[in-house]
Amino acid sequence: MKYKLWIILAFIFSLIIFIIIGTFNYKIDSLGLLRETTLDKVAEELSNGKIIAGLGNIDERIFRKKQIEYLKNDVEYVAIGSSRTMQLRKNMFLNDGINNFQNYSVSGASIEDYIALIQVHKNKFGKLPRNIIFGLDTWIFNKYNGQSRYLSLNDEYLQFMDILKSNVETNNKKRSKIYYLLSLDYAKENRKYYKKNKNKKVENLTYYIVDTIEVDAALKMPDGSIYYPYKNRFPNFDEVEKIAKSYAQGSVYSLERYEEISNIEIFEKLITYLKNNGVNVYFYLTPYHPTTYDILISQEKYKIINEVEIYVKDFAKQNNIKLAGSYNPHNLNLKNEHFFDGMHSLDIAYEIIFKDLLK
Repeated sequence: MKYKLWIILAFIFSLIIFIIIGTFNYKIDSLGLLRETTLDKVAEELSNGKIIAGLGNIDERIFRKKQIEYLKNDVEYVAIGSSRTMQLRKNMFLNDGINNFQNYSVSGASIEDYIALIQVHKNKFGKLPRNIIFGLDTWIFNKYNGQSRYLSLNDEYLQFMDILKSNVETNNKKRSKIYYLLSLDYAKENRKYYKKNKNKKVENLTYYIVDTIEVDAALKMPDGSIYYPYKNRFPNFDEVEKIAKSYAQGSVYSLERYEEISNIEIFEKLITYLKNNGVNVYFYLTPYHPTTYDILISQEKYKIINEVEIYVKDFAKQNNIKLAGSYNPHNLNLKNEHFFDGMHSLDIAYEIIFKDLLK
């Protein structure tokens, strides 16, 4: 009799634990895996061809994943890079007859983001993209770049890393909502998220739909590209020059402790795998503002920027990869009026750089 009682008590205790874990995971749901969120709604609107304005304070990696998951058609051309690649649009390099382009770029992208986002695409479509344009920022090859935001897509990163190491397909089936609802690992992640954000105000996820880009707001386009607000789209170029000088002073974004070129092994393994599996690869070297570049390159600790460009160009040549752009804006004849700050160029610069990509 006591034995049966202990079984019943153990069952009830386990049930209570599962209820607590499930309730906590469902309520926090830091990655939006269990219930529809604003990000789901926005991703669905974008998949229906809508232009979204006003969305801010989001986890870009999770949002980009949702955008990919809501896509209705296969994608022929994909761009993956940082915010310095986000303005790349189909009409800058593709003919009108080719419609399937998506920009998967995320702010401060690292090589881990490349790997994770390719896996997200693979999970969605069951295959690799046919063409990938990689926006190669200088910090991609700096192991001390400080970029860890890819961890929001860590599962996908590990999935593709497993493929790269073994060259054998793994089971990439999507886990069910029940799995995440009762998962202790997800509960740990939600706890971290809760502790980090419990004292913060609720994120501003308000948005609205517009039917034109002639709106003074940050815009998210159906092809994954973005438009910045007017102050960035139509900057005061006297101010831009000042901002460019200021950018190169003090600590420079993700370029500190840049003593040697790193991440080469995983980079080359990734590119080789993609090419061996029929993917057409393109490289885009993201230019700096000419004033910023001149100041950086005059300092010994940042001269590695040129070494990185030489490495990428040599690798591209050896592997028959088309390359566009340059870290050195003078190579592209880019001026102050082609930028809105020290490292972000205007649409006109993209148009100049990408016009001959497919020729």
